[in-house]
Amino acid sequence: MVAIKLFCIFLILTTTALAFDPNLMLKLVNDERKKVGASPLTLDSKLMSAAQKHTDFMVKTDTLTHDDAAGSLGDRIKAEGYNFSNAGENIAEGFGSNEETRVMQTWMGSSGHRENILNKAFTNLGVGFGGGKYWTQDFGSPLNNSRKNKRLFRKRLAKE
Repeated sequence: MVAIKLFCIFLILTTTALAFDPNLMLKLVNDERKKVGASPLTLDSKLMSAAQKHTDFMVKTDTLTHDDAAGSLGDRIKAEGYNFSNAGENIAEGFGSNEETRVMQTWMGSSGHRENILNKAFTNLGVGFGGGKYWTQDFGSPLNNSRKNKRLFRKRLAKE
């Protein structure tokens, strides 16, 4: 009985240690965006799912990669139901759980990663973490399906 209790405590502690805070990552991203006058991003559940699935793929293959058996970034986020006009992805390896600040500092020190974080075209963010060391940020802007744009599109079609 004592062994079972100790195992349960170990399991709880291990699970907790592997946690990360998507809201903290969002805050860190938005703090950087605010410095350059970019609008804040919001977390999107579809991008969160795509980012976590890609992170899980990297954990499974123990490889830092943008490539995935599920396809390109565009394929992966479309498969989650996120129809986009713009998309980008940052990945990192070697940062443990609860190290959102460290991984963000590293990304901000890299021109390509920084460009994704500060891209004014992006409106949504998804974040994944796994394996004690892999991180993914998926950025996107949904296709604008507003009524106004649909009417303008229909008018253009009617003129042609």
